[in-house]
Amino acid sequence: MPASELDETIQFPILKDEYLKNRHNKTFISMMPPQSDEDYSPQEMLSMLRQQVEMGADEALLDEPFVSSPSSGAVNAVADGQNNQLSEAPIAILAPPTLGQNETVLSPAPDMITDQNWAGCQDLEALRQACSNFDGCGLKKTASNMVFSDGNPDADIMLIGEAPGADEDRQGKPFVGVSGQLLDRMMASIGLTRSNLYISNIILWRPPGNRTPTTEEIAAFLPIMKRHIQLIAPKVIVTLGGSSTKALLGTQDGILKCRGKWHEFDHGNGTIPLLATLHPAYLLRTPGQKALAWQDLRMLYHHVKNF
Repeated sequence: MPASELDETIQFPILKDEYLKNRHNKTFISMMPPQSDEDYSPQEMLSMLRQQVEMGADEALLDEPFVSSPSSGAVNAVADGQNNQLSEAPIAILAPPTLGQNETVLSPAPDMITDQNWAGCQDLEALRQACSNFDGCGLKKTASNMVFSDGNPDADIMLIGEAPGADEDRQGKPFVGVSGQLLDRMMASIGLTRSNLYISNIILWRPPGNRTPTTEEIAAFLPIMKRHIQLIAPKVIVTLGGSSTKALLGTQDGILKCRGKWHEFDHGNGTIPLLATLHPAYLLRTPGQKALAWQDLRMLYHHVKNF
């Protein structure tokens, strides 16, 4: 790799034997765990910390650093006294490996959350407590707080987003960060506030690094959201963004194709008018699309002004 490329990557010493074995495969290289802080220079430790942040690890989850054990190949090399010298040349971290045919992404199993599990929740507090006690979702283990809802449970309008972000995870409420501030301004433009709105997300716990929820995770949480909607019994649902729109409508169409028209959502006890619109976070990234969001807001206003 040219030196110019190395300047733009994270560098650290690795086992020479491991590098030679994996250099032609775009995989992470096994790294010998440090025996003390002196094993790495401050620059190397800062580089590895920067790599963690870039991968989405932006919050500490443990009080003490966790260091995984070396690979079995590295252990055998050290035990045999062969090829166990560290390379002095810095090597760039390569891209994460692609999944093989027999590899899968770890995610909550959809059959761990069923309609039957949540049908017994007769009110919002029972549903909230049932969700809080549920331990079958891996997202709960990496999140700080469950983000259940905000606003007025008696509201006629229910807003449904995708998943909590970092601010929401810290405060335990949906849409409290920068995108939430934009959402409040959007709703205020047609005379609505959180006092006459009810807000929730498809996913109740923040995915690590704000990554997009997997289809398996969304399918797992969908029965909870259906029960949530049944208990709120809104007159109108507004989905914010593509993930919640696809989940509730059962479509693969993108948000730009779904927005700007009314749909019907069947929650099991009847249907509710549903309007899909652009997520505030998307509008912050692409402000040129705010005109489309304004069209959707006008449709919502004309639909609910006589409620």
